Amino acid sequence: MSHLSPILIAPCGINCGLCIGYLREKNRCPGCRTEDAGRLNAYCARCRIRQCEDRTGEYCYECSGYPCTRLKRLDKRYTKYRTSVLDNLREIRERGVVEFVEQEKVRWRCPECGYILSMHRNRCLHCGRTW
Repeated sequence: MSHLSPILIAPCGINCGLCIGYLREKNRCPGCRTEDAGRLNAYCARCRIRQCEDRTGEYCYECSGYPCTRLKRLDKRYTKYRTSVLDNLREIRERGVVEFVEQEKVRWRCPECGYILSMHRNRCLHCGRTW
């Protein structure tokens, strides 16, 4: 599977393909949409947004309570990783998940080696270039 694919976009708008848990070599997390929840890393396995029973569609923006308090807190936390789940969800809603993923492929590619960057690190996992 490609590191950047629509199946790797979480209901909250996080791109699991950019997560260090997905990009690492050992004990790789398959992304929160996996059917095998036993393979999820501990953080994702207990994620209340992923397990939300109020969500009526594939993504949080389809919920009548959007944006909920949990989503707002997650968005605030992820600014340190140079991403906004609320902005991601807006892009997915307006342009569709396929176009969103295509934008992500450009935004999160290392200019030095072309490898996909992790949102959780400030250096390329492949060539070590800081960004």
